[in-house]
Amino acid sequence: MIILCEPQCVGFEHCQVNSAFTAVIHEAFPGEELLFLAEGGHLEQVRNQLKQHNVEITYRQISVPKRSLSSLGRYDRDSALVRTVFETSEGIGAGRIVFCSITCPIMIAIKRLLPEYPRIRCLAIPHGLLRDISRPPVRLVEIPFWFRFWFSHFNNDRLQFLVYGQPILDDLVSVLPHMSRYAGALDHPYFYQPAGDMAHSFGEAVKFGFFGVVHRGKGADAMYRLAEDVGRVGLGDRSVFTLIGYLNDKHLDHLLNSKLNIPSAYKPLDREAFSAYAKEIDYSVYLYRPNSYRLTASGAFFDALSYVKPIITLKNPFFEYYFNRFGDIGYLCSSYAEVRDCVVEVIQSKPEDRYQEQCRNILAAREEMGVSQLADWFRMLATTLLR
Repeated sequence: MIILCEPQCVGFEHCQVNSAFTAVIHEAFPGEELLFLAEGGHLEQVRNQLKQHNVEITYRQISVPKRSLSSLGRYDRDSALVRTVFETSEGIGAGRIVFCSITCPIMIAIKRLLPEYPRIRCLAIPHGLLRDISRPPVRLVEIPFWFRFWFSHFNNDRLQFLVYGQPILDDLVSVLPHMSRYAGALDHPYFYQPAGDMAHSFGEAVKFGFFGVVHRGKGADAMYRLAEDVGRVGLGDRSVFTLIGYLNDKHLDHLLNSKLNIPSAYKPLDREAFSAYAKEIDYSVYLYRPNSYRLTASGAFFDALSYVKPIITLKNPFFEYYFNRFGDIGYLCSSYAEVRDCVVEVIQSKPEDRYQEQCRNILAAREEMGVSQLADWFRMLATTLLR
């Protein structure tokens, strides 16, 4: 048996990736029973997702600590949770545990408690927590919980880390070379939308979409500027810019009175609305600051692949890796000015032949990163990560 534990997310948060990753493990080890532990709302979301994909596993509800900005405030509760998961593993004879996400206190607790449980092996997925490698604590009370220190020290071959993307692993190892022994990479698991009818023709207006939760680190001001700049050159009536997500920063209220179409300002779109807007656009645009996704995957990138939308993006290592790997899946730009000029060009030329070629390349990328293909890769990885 393999235990999967989501120790912090509640409700819909991380539901998509946790469901897809569970499906990957289920297919990688078809004879292995899986037990998924999570908060009740999250557990039901995952259960519903997996049911749609005919994945049958066992579920058990657990209590997860409330979110807190203080690692000190979380540690005792996170430590108790880790011990409960370890005791559950011992009690049912499950020697392998996958933590679908971690906080820094959870990671510390795993490292401190693991020597007490010599038959247990753990795999932990740090997600965006890796960005804290380059962020020293800003408050004195957080110094004992400095992520970089605890991540880098007290390692154990029975605790391995999984990152979602080879460029993330490459960056991690460039910063902490010794962690190559304790980490591996897998493409971001995702349940892609059915390909359907790929016929496409540009309408009177070319439609651009920005996927995901928007804040200044994700280029919110650049989104505003792009829509305004396109309008200034007389192409406002021939273009539409839509945020397929929501704002999480009240300082971005000025976007509500701009040329951006924002269907839902401060709360997530429901899945039906999200899908409807995603299907409508022609291109997906990313204006992230160059270092924004240095040590974490962009789920919004995979939204574009899921809806087969060619990409217009500022260059960063994450996007550059996938463009090099899959060929022409859009436009990789070195500067904001290059993004703006690219947008103006596609509005004016509506390059249908190249668009169709980009869509074909995206479909090939989806095939290479589908659940079955990731299961094959994870099965090989697991000989090291969960050996």
